[in-house]
Amino acid sequence: MGLGIILGQFVKLIKYLKDKYKDYGNRELKRALECGACLVNGKIERYASREIDPRQDKIQFTQMKIAARPRLVIEPERIIYEDEQMLVYNKAAGHSMMATEKSSEANLTDELKKLYRYIEPVHRLDKQTSGLICFAKDSKSLKELMRQFKDKEVEKEYEAILDGLWSPKKQGRIETEMQMAKKIGAMQVWQVAPRKTSRSKQAITDYKLLASYKKYSHISLRPITGRTHQLRVHMAHLGYPILGDAIYADCFKSGLLFERHLLHASKLSLKQPLTGKTLKFNAPRPKELAALL
Repeated sequence: MGLGIILGQFVKLIKYLKDKYKDYGNRELKRALECGACLVNGKIERYASREIDPRQDKIQFTQMKIAARPRLVIEPERIIYEDEQMLVYNKAAGHSMMATEKSSEANLTDELKKLYRYIEPVHRLDKQTSGLICFAKDSKSLKELMRQFKDKEVEKEYEAILDGLWSPKKQGRIETEMQMAKKIGAMQVWQVAPRKTSRSKQAITDYKLLASYKKYSHISLRPITGRTHQLRVHMAHLGYPILGDAIYADCFKSGLLFERHLLHASKLSLKQPLTGKTLKFNAPRPKELAALL
């Protein structure tokens, strides 16, 4: 180990880990940290630049295999539905919906724009959330589909794998106020607010337990409102963070680590923007979820 560690001085977490786990490169360590692989004094620490005192801080690092990030390619088999006005796509985890100022990575919307004269997303999914996303193929359809979302005429259902054995009632509703806690780069981090304020927004989620396992639980989630990170915040607030969600979990009691949070947009129901016909869609579970079930 380096001299700083021997003397017990404060050192950056990534230097401590690099000295101890010499088979890991900096990039691999940073990605492992993002996945929640390191606990400092019992809580997940995601930041490589965190300064620690090895004499006093308890550092627990779980070695994990980090897979190469897949290249974004528009796969025809992921197109769940398409007509003249709209397209429904089964997004894979790990790909952003839109371009961001600080990232040059390919994103789903720009890749689809290479194939279509006009295409715009009607709603959003987090980068690490998989599942159904709806796109409009003309401006009139975009306006109508966005109205359906705004007026809560659209039904969405998600599946999630939660850390721990679920103990609340098997189905119910969680209704809270939510407010932004901080920003990490361009990403907003939200939290449940203790009371309604001018900064908070109402957030409502219906849940239903599908199955319980020894270390984790399978649950269905229906967001009644559409707040940023709503499902992730609500599950963490109840004490059952979504597995792989190192942003909102303090730690994973199950000890299971994943490179993405296990949240999947499995069902979507809305009206065709031109005809008004109700359309219902289902997306198959990704392999990460299917393997646990």
